[in-house]
Amino acid sequence: MIFGGAATTDGWNEGRFAVVAAGSDRYRVFNDFTYTAPGFEALLSPDGDLIARNRTVRSLRPGRELSIALPGDPRAFSPDGTRLVYETGEGTTDIDGVQHRESRIAVYDLARRTEIASIDNADNLEPTAAALSPDNSRLAIQVRDQIRLYRLDSPYPAPYATVQLDAETLAGPGAWLPGGRSFVTARRGSGETWRLVSHNADTGAAQPEGPFPDMVNAQYIRVIGWRADGNAIAVVGVPRPGAPPAMLFQDHPWVPYPNSDTVRVRLVALAPSASEPMVLLETPTGVSDLDVAANLAISGQFRTSGSPDYGPPAPFVVAAGGILLLLVGAPLLWLVLRTRRRITKGKSRARLVTG
Repeated sequence: MIFGGAATTDGWNEGRFAVVAAGSDRYRVFNDFTYTAPGFEALLSPDGDLIARNRTVRSLRPGRELSIALPGDPRAFSPDGTRLVYETGEGTTDIDGVQHRESRIAVYDLARRTEIASIDNADNLEPTAAALSPDNSRLAIQVRDQIRLYRLDSPYPAPYATVQLDAETLAGPGAWLPGGRSFVTARRGSGETWRLVSHNADTGAAQPEGPFPDMVNAQYIRVIGWRADGNAIAVVGVPRPGAPPAMLFQDHPWVPYPNSDTVRVRLVALAPSASEPMVLLETPTGVSDLDVAANLAISGQFRTSGSPDYGPPAPFVVAAGGILLLLVGAPLLWLVLRTRRRITKGKSRARLVTG
């Protein structure tokens, strides 16, 4: 799990967020000048082995050296963890007085380390969200208040269906249901109430409103996967008291980012027949950004936490300690030896005088 927010950052560590291991209370800290929000700009692979952020994919597994440079910012891992969707491009181009964003969406094969699909997104000034189907054959991309559906059977696919959204957003990287025949959006009701709405994968048409419970008091919702019993596993933001209504994804002015009115996060299971979500995990106040290894959450591999173990010191800490020891220890040793020599000489003179 990776997590961040006011509890991990301060005036000296604005970019800091943390990682906790699945099998032990082993923690790791990322300290960067610029904050990359876990679950939005810093993404975990479904097995928890990889982290994608700052246009790089790295391994979190000890002893595994892996670093893959990307030409764009990560948007979503595939449900099986073999593909990654990213968005390239920076800045805008003025064409006849209209600002056009230089952007494209790409699908990257992590094993082959090659781009397998590229989609032109240059006419959009707003951020994008993406979700790959379980078999990696289809891609849903949200741009502004539309979702565009693509079949990934060619390197440069064109959309085969477009969904006009009504106060709703693509429900996260796990938006596609396991069979791949439908996907879900998160539709906002009054205030902070959300409901998952199913859409046909072939036409994009909304299905009759499903039996999922309303999500009350949520600033955002991100579905990360599905259980065999039909439960959706999702990360939801808990708003601060008196927070304004939750923002839709398309209302954010730049990259996908959680609302600043989120005070903590819940990992929940949305059962089709339940009247309210089941809370699987809740963070302390101050942890507003979270991403969880989806495979572990889906399989229910939870454990009781213990005392944190931060592991061995980082190499630069060891090096700094060695330098400090040389700078302080060497003069101290010299002073001790000099004092001992003086005492020894003093005793020798005393023996000669008394002798």
